[in-house]
Amino acid sequence: MIDDKMAKMAVNTLKAYFAKYPLVGEFENTQKPPQKTPKFDATLLDSPCFRDYINGILELEAERAGISHRGLDKVKCYPNGTIKVWYKSEDDETVYKGKAKCHPNDAFNPEIGIKLAVQRIAEKMNKPFIPTDGETYFYVDDEDTIYSTINHNTNRDILNIAVGNCFNNYERALSNKGAITKHIERAAELLEKLRDEGDESHGAFLQTRLPETWGKVETL
Repeated sequence: MIDDKMAKMAVNTLKAYFAKYPLVGEFENTQKPPQKTPKFDATLLDSPCFRDYINGILELEAERAGISHRGLDKVKCYPNGTIKVWYKSEDDETVYKGKAKCHPNDAFNPEIGIKLAVQRIAEKMNKPFIPTDGETYFYVDDEDTIYSTINHNTNRDILNIAVGNCFNNYERALSNKGAITKHIERAAELLEKLRDEGDESHGAFLQTRLPETWGKVETL
C-alpha cells in the first residue's frame, strides 16, 4: 500500500517535470483566477521619447477642447489601461481631473484615452457656476466690465444665473467676457419675442373674452 508520504513524493515529482501543478497541500491555489495581461507597459513612462509623445497629444487635445496649455499639469497611464489627466485653473487654486479607462475588449490607445480625459476636464471647466444664497461671484456688466457681488437672489442675480454670467473668480469671468455678451444679446432677443407674443396673446384673449357691453355705460 502507498502511504501519504510516498503519494506526496510522486505528485511533487510530476510537478518537477510538468511545472503546472502546485505542491501537495496547496491545491487551493488552482482556484485562483489567472492574472490579467496588462494593457500598458508602465515602464514606458520612464522613456523621454514616450513622455514627449503623450505630452504632444495632451497639448493637441487641449487646443481642440478650447482650454489653455498653461493649465496642463500631468498625465499618467496605468497598466490596467486607465489614463488620468490633471489640469490647474488660471488661479492655480482649482485642480480638474479627467479620467478614461480602456474597455476590457479593446486594445490600449493613449491617443483616445487622453482625448476623452481632456474632454471631461473641459466639461467640468465649462459647467456653469451657480452661486448659493450669500455667496460671492463675478459677472460681466453691460459695458464689458467685470464686477463682483453677492448673490441675494435679486432680479439681477436671477438673470445672471439664467444666462450663465456667474463665475467663481475674476479670471474666469474675464476669459468668458465675449461669450457672455453674446448670451445676453440672445437672451434679450428671446425676451423681446416672448413679450411680443404675450401682447398678441393678451389682445386675442380680450377679443374673445370681454363682453360686447364692455366700455358702455349701463343704467339700472
